[in-house]
Amino acid sequence: MARVLLALPLLPQRMGAPYLGQLMVAAALERAGHEVAVLDLAARAGPTLEDAVERIHVFDPDVLGLTLFTANAARGYALLGQLRGLRARVVVGGPHATVCKEEPLRFGAHAVLSGEGERSLPAWLAGERASGLTTAAGTTPVEALSELDALPFAHDAAHLFDPAWYGGSALAGGVVSSRGCPARCTFCANYVTGRVYRYRSPASVVAELVALRQRYDLSFVPFWDDAFTASRPRLEALCDAILAEPKLKGLTWSAITPAVMVKPWDLERMAKAGCVAINFGIESGDLDVLREIKKGQRPEQVVEAVRAAKAAGMRTIVNVMFGFPGEGLTGLANTQGLMDRLAEYTDFFNNRGVLMPFPGTEIYDRHADEYGFREWWLDPRRVPDEPDLGGLSAEEAAVALEVDPTLELDFFRYSDEVRDGIAACVAFKARHNARTIAAMTSPGRSAPLRT
Repeated sequence: MARVLLALPLLPQRMGAPYLGQLMVAAALERAGHEVAVLDLAARAGPTLEDAVERIHVFDPDVLGLTLFTANAARGYALLGQLRGLRARVVVGGPHATVCKEEPLRFGAHAVLSGEGERSLPAWLAGERASGLTTAAGTTPVEALSELDALPFAHDAAHLFDPAWYGGSALAGGVVSSRGCPARCTFCANYVTGRVYRYRSPASVVAELVALRQRYDLSFVPFWDDAFTASRPRLEALCDAILAEPKLKGLTWSAITPAVMVKPWDLERMAKAGCVAINFGIESGDLDVLREIKKGQRPEQVVEAVRAAKAAGMRTIVNVMFGFPGEGLTGLANTQGLMDRLAEYTDFFNNRGVLMPFPGTEIYDRHADEYGFREWWLDPRRVPDEPDLGGLSAEEAAVALEVDPTLELDFFRYSDEVRDGIAACVAFKARHNARTIAAMTSPGRSAPLRT
């Protein structure tokens, strides 16, 4: 058995709970009998780069596993550059490594594992054929996991994470009950879990919810599925199973879904089963933009879904993006118009929302050379740190969120008029959210739910 250290390099935005992907891989490694340690440099009070280097050398792992997002790829490579003399084999996984599978080899990695790592990393450690393995010798195909019920629960590995990194609790930050998203959005690089939609049995999900509640006395759990409502039969079965379990009485939860994948009667069923908040992927209010980005929905469907969720008593979060290539002033005006229509039924819009061209997306592949941003993530100037809003009042945070730093990166060389239009849309969302928070924290009202 191997000594394995899993490290998540610093991200622009600090995290208040362990990353579920890192938890899941750690739990799978422990189940396979390996000795596992973790470092979360992205945590709010996580170890510094210098501290991480020292801890890695002290632990002296056989294998060092790095989880890379596009936003922390350069910092991950900088960490590798500090680890001179380390005897460990270095394997890299995560969203960025999945779409840029040969890049980490240029920066000192011995192997890259694309896709889901819970099976492939233990297989690689055992000398077996590993799904999505890239080395100097070549690449094996990625095979999506099909038996999701066989995986350990993410929170089984919570004991590996230092609670001090997160302000006192290393609680797993939610549950994933399905993987994959059947949508084909041109701005999304959802290749870790893939496009093939798979889901756990209701019994497995309920068992995890019961275990979480018994261990941590939770009253609320977020689901982080990309498309929670993609299968109506599975959605109905899961809601029924939650309602039928006495140990989950009073438990509330939230979910994420494209607006086109849910109907009013689905939302009513979810609310009955404890869903108190839903996060809708909407992206644009312009029909031409929606067609261009292959969103597969119309503005009227969006309005119907958000209005129905509000009528079902849910808190509503609406995700809108700006700055798509060719969007122009007309597209922005239509999106602003949709936000105006939705404001009555929307508790929160997502903060900021200016488009970033992530590798592996159709937008990146089509425009990287045209606009000169190929491998932009290796330039530190294009990955600015997010401000820490933890100590700010709601009013101060709203002011900070009225500006999106991504707009200043100007990936798509916006005209002055388009840039002003995008900035106005970003500010609209921040001001709307500030009004919601002010209303919810006024005397006699409850604090806002964190989703």
